[in-house]
This record gives sequence, structure tokens and C-alpha cells, in this order.
Amino acid sequence: MIPLMAALPLLAAFLLVFLDVLKVKRGIIKGVFLLGALLPVPVVLLNGPGSEIVGGWAREAGIEVALTRTNLPFIAGELVLFIFVALYSLHYFDFRNKKTPKVLALLLLLHTGLMGAFIARDFFNFYIYSEIASVSAFALVAFSDEKGSKRAAFRYLILSLLASYLFVFAVGIIYMETGYLNVDLVRESARPSRELNTALALAFTSLLLKAGIFPLHSWLPDAHSSAPTPVSAVLSGAVVKAPAYGMILLLSALPSGETFRAAVMGLAVASIFFGIAGALLQRDAKRFLAYSTVSQMGYVLLGIGSLNFIGAAYYAMAHSISKGGLFLAVGSLGKESRKLGEFGYRNAPVMALSVLTLSLAIGGIGPLVGAYGKGILYENLPDLWKLTVPLGSIGTLTAFAKLNHYLRRSEAPGMPAAWKLSSLGLALAALLTGVYLGAGVNPGDVLYISSALLLFALLKRLGVPNRSPGVGRREIGRDVNILTAVFVMVITVMILLQWV
Repeated sequence: MIPLMAALPLLAAFLLVFLDVLKVKRGIIKGVFLLGALLPVPVVLLNGPGSEIVGGWAREAGIEVALTRTNLPFIAGELVLFIFVALYSLHYFDFRNKKTPKVLALLLLLHTGLMGAFIARDFFNFYIYSEIASVSAFALVAFSDEKGSKRAAFRYLILSLLASYLFVFAVGIIYMETGYLNVDLVRESARPSRELNTALALAFTSLLLKAGIFPLHSWLPDAHSSAPTPVSAVLSGAVVKAPAYGMILLLSALPSGETFRAAVMGLAVASIFFGIAGALLQRDAKRFLAYSTVSQMGYVLLGIGSLNFIGAAYYAMAHSISKGGLFLAVGSLGKESRKLGEFGYRNAPVMALSVLTLSLAIGGIGPLVGAYGKGILYENLPDLWKLTVPLGSIGTLTAFAKLNHYLRRSEAPGMPAAWKLSSLGLALAALLTGVYLGAGVNPGDVLYISSALLLFALLKRLGVPNRSPGVGRREIGRDVNILTAVFVMVITVMILLQWV
């Protein structure tokens, strides 16, 4: 039954398009969309951990899918987020617009791609489902009426396709060297060789680009901030997690050197602090959250680089819930302006409670879910790498002190109750999941919050929160060429490090 997790949303997406052609009532379109979002949930609950080969073929020739301790947190985070995004979307998109059923179908295709990628146990099917998710994401960004969305979608498309071609080329090398694409069979057959080292570095770096890790992140702030609010929530909350899961599959199957993994952890730390600095310098609320995603994906990569896959998976789940909720809340409050200082939650207690709770969750404050994820990451990090977690938490809380500083000064516009409930639901999910997993209240959190508030007060005195670097608008071809050159340089360095 595990394949049904991807098959049911796919069926709903096709049915939705068919019903749109037949011009059925909006209520039926909405019902099919909600069913497509919800149906993977009972499949997970009825199956539990385990694996199966589609069609009953031998593992060598068949397609294996599985629910494991590692992918279940990814799946749980995506499902919780997507269900609230689906509820939000029904009150966000205008059903008088003929594009709306197509947008909902694309959202279900995105859901399909993510479910399929997370349950995949072989590299080729992971690639196929990741591409379904990616193509849906490009189209959803391009559908947006936001200024600059077409440019952002084009740049996202070109860079992501480039990474995809290199990833599938690396998968070909893995197949040639081991004779298998199944992760477990590759692990049993793989012997250290220059070809496999090259394939690992090539595939891993391609996924770093798709995950928006510094210095390959430059497509992410534009793409995530230009999309419609519910799409931004899924892009930042879930889509960037699929390549992270792919990295886990790669390091699970192929031998990697200590130097290579140290470089991965170095990139993770750079991404954490670069993303915090980038967020602090944004006055555009959605770009602020997008830069925060660059930072938070650094934590997930830190877990992957230290081979703490469970820690990475739980942190990915925590980020899915927290960042998705923040995008929905801030997008609702800033529906008329994205500039911080021009909208807020002063007269909206439900939205204020949601944003504050989710801000603390993403900062790793207990008993919220982010604290559980950061706790697991911290316990398994070696020596000085441990410092990254508390310092990163203080930096993240400082950045979100800026967000809340602006939001508390202005009033919220009117909004549908479903928008408030979606944000509040994800805030409650962050709290209840943290309590369920055992993230307790840590007295040290008071120190983190106090340090962050002091640091924000200092930065405010220096005028840093009011600064906002202009968004450069280079000619698109030149822009893509520069980003491609950076990508090639990083690939070259990673290959050389894996050869060491």
C-alpha cells in the first residue's frame, strides 16, 4: 500500500483537471483537492514502518518503497504542512479565475512528487519524483502575478535542470560501477573507487543547489518570495527537503571521506550564519523568510554531514511545520504590502500568538518541535561543531526579534478565518509535536532569548534592521552564467575533496 501515498494525490490531480474541463461545480473541485491532500495520511497510519517492492518483483529489478525511521519525519512534516496549506489555498485562490483549478492540480502534483521522493529507496525513482515536484514548483512560481515571478521561475528552472542533469549523470556512473540503483544493494556492492567518488561529489553538490545551501542559494530568495503565499509555504517548508533526503540516500549507500564530510559540515555552518545575516538585512518580509530558509537548511545539512540522519530528519520536520506556518501567517498579514513596518499583528491576537510561537519554534526554544530537532543535532556533533547550534539559535532568534519588532507596531488587515486557523494550526502542531517527542522546557532557553534580544537592541542602535540592500537586476543570461560558474567551482572542489 505504500505506493498509494504518491498514487492517490496523482489520481486526484488528474481527476481535478478532468472535472475542470467538464466545468463541474466549485464545491466538487474543492472536495477533490482536499481528498488529494488528505489521502496519504491513512496510508501512512495503516502501514507503519516497512518496505515493499512494487509488483512483487525481485529487489534487483523492482521498485522498492519504504517507510523508515529516517523518512517518516520528512513525510510527517510534509503532510502536516500540506494539509494546512490546502485549507488555506481554498480561501486564497479566486475560483472565478480559470487558472485556479490548474494551480490546485499543480499543487497536488507537487504533493505527489514529494511523497514519491520521500518513500523512494532507489536513486532513479527518487530522481523521477523529485523532477515531478520541481517542474510543478517552476510552474507554480511562474503562475504568480507577483512582480519578478517569471524571471525568478526561469532562473529556478535553468539552475535546477542543470543540477538534475548532473545528478542523473552521476546516477548512471553509480549504476555502471555497482550494477544497481537500489540504495541497499548499492551499499552492499560499492567499493571505493575514483568513479564512485566522482559520482558522489557530483550528485551531492547537485542536491546542495536544489536545497538552496550557501553559496548555491541565490535562486531561492527570489523564487520563494515571488510565489503565491501557499506555494511559498510549501516551497520553503517541504520542497527543499526532498534534495536533503536524497543526500541521506547518497551517504547511506556510498563511501565518503572524512575530508568531504568536513567540507559538507563547513558549508552547513556557512549557510546557517549567511542566512541569518541575509535575513537581518531584508525589509521584504517574504525575502526575510526565504533567507531564513537558507539558514535553516544549514542545520539539516549539518546533521547529514555528521551522519546523524535521524537528527537531520527531525530537524527537517520541525522546519517544515515552523517555516510553512510563518509563510502563511506573514503572507496573510502582508497581503497588501510585503515591506516590514507597513503591516503587523497589533490588532490580531491569534496571528500574533501564531507568529510568536512559530518564531520561538524555529529558534529552537522548548517545548516546541524545533528544540527537539536541535537537541538531537547537538548531541551527535563532534567537539567544536557543537557551538554552531547555540550560536545559530541566538542568531535565528535575533533575526526573528526583528520580524516581531516590526509586526507588533502595525495593524493587520482583514482576512478570512481560514487563514488565521491555518497559521494557528501549524503553531499548535509545532507545540504538540514538540511535547509529544519530549522536548522539555530548558532553563538555558532564557539565556538564548535574552542574548538575542540584547543583540537585536545593539543592531537596532546601529541601524542594521532598517538597512536593506537593493535587489540587483542583472541581465538574466549573465545572471545564470555567473551562478553556473559558482556551481561548477563548488562541484570541482567537492570532487577534489572526495578524492583526498
